[in-house]
Amino acid sequence: MITKDIHSNKETVNDALYLLDLYIKEAKRDKDKILCLITGYGSKGGTHKIRTAILDKLSEYKEINRIKAFILGGDIDYGEKYIAFLKSAPRFYNVQKERNNGVIYIAL
Repeated sequence: MITKDIHSNKETVNDALYLLDLYIKEAKRDKDKILCLITGYGSKGGTHKIRTAILDKLSEYKEINRIKAFILGGDIDYGEKYIAFLKSAPRFYNVQKERNNGVIYIAL
């Protein structure tokens, strides 16, 4: 798993979407199966706009099979969403992860 942060340098929404594409390409090139994307909580500094745009883009990418699946860090609770994510990314079960609403895990 590779971890990238897209909210620490006061990125704009366009910057964040560009970085998302770049990080997905890098992770696939390096044969990483999981990308951990730190987006922040959205409570201050406008990161909620970034997080919303990223989630919209990931939904689009999932529809066109650019990614397998994604899950919010806050949904890692062994509930339905988590079990569905594990079906797309079984290796994620053995990855060190934390329940964190400021993170999105992406299966590539």
